[in-house]
Amino acid sequence: MSATIPDTRQGRLLEVLACPRCHARLDASLTCVVCGCAGRRDGDRLDFGGFAAAELTADPLNRLKELVKTRLHRLYPAVIRVLSPVQDRPGLVAGFLRTFDLGRDLVADLGCGTHRRDERVICIDGGAYGNVDVVTDLRRLPLADGSLAGGVSIAVLEHVPDPAAHIAEMHRVLRPGGRMLVFVPFLQPFHASPYDFQRYTEVGLREQFGAFEVLGVRVGAGPTSGLLWVLQEWLAMVLSFGSRRLYRVILPLTWVLSPLKLLDLLLVHHPMAAQAASGFVIEVRKPE
Repeated sequence: MSATIPDTRQGRLLEVLACPRCHARLDASLTCVVCGCAGRRDGDRLDFGGFAAAELTADPLNRLKELVKTRLHRLYPAVIRVLSPVQDRPGLVAGFLRTFDLGRDLVADLGCGTHRRDERVICIDGGAYGNVDVVTDLRRLPLADGSLAGGVSIAVLEHVPDPAAHIAEMHRVLRPGGRMLVFVPFLQPFHASPYDFQRYTEVGLREQFGAFEVLGVRVGAGPTSGLLWVLQEWLAMVLSFGSRRLYRVILPLTWVLSPLKLLDLLLVHHPMAAQAASGFVIEVRKPE
């Protein structure tokens, strides 16, 4: 640790910054000393280029989500936990983070959105939300090889056209023995953020992370969540009589059914829950 860099989240981040294009060292102005690729500072945030504004507003539902995100900031995750039809497993991410010494281990939330899961975790996203430490394309992280002890990626891979590139980047920035916790959907309707490309079965998820040692795959969101989300979409379609505008009015009204997701607190433990799970969580480790 350099004496000129404070032992803080931002200080530890500055020590491992690297060019997102060629992974060479960055100078004090965030310019690569080899290829000239440059980032910029926006207060405490480092910006290496993320989503364009047009990308975030192309889908009508995501346009509404972005408006709510910018208005509610850190309250947004709490609101989503209440209104969303998806019941995730309580404490799953927090429990994973507790396996690290966050005062010394550098851990990143890749695709954090408006979440700040712990003040010591580096928040990285393509959107410049208030909690984000680094704005960047997640396929080209401005981090040195082997710089992270761990990371989380929650509901991100379905939104990218090339998940293999994102997973390869996770592998590059993890140190040997470093671990990732990744949540992906299985049975969920279309939801752009700002895009939506794929879903994953349990065996397909293991295949995607073939370069890692798989420590475990489990149901991350249960069958009730998947059924409930489809039901809400179905009701909005049936009751809107072919009108897009009426569908967009009715869909939020179906959120009154969302408390039914609490049934998954029990059903997620059913031995056959993976057959119709809303989503899976995989924990992997980079080989030593």
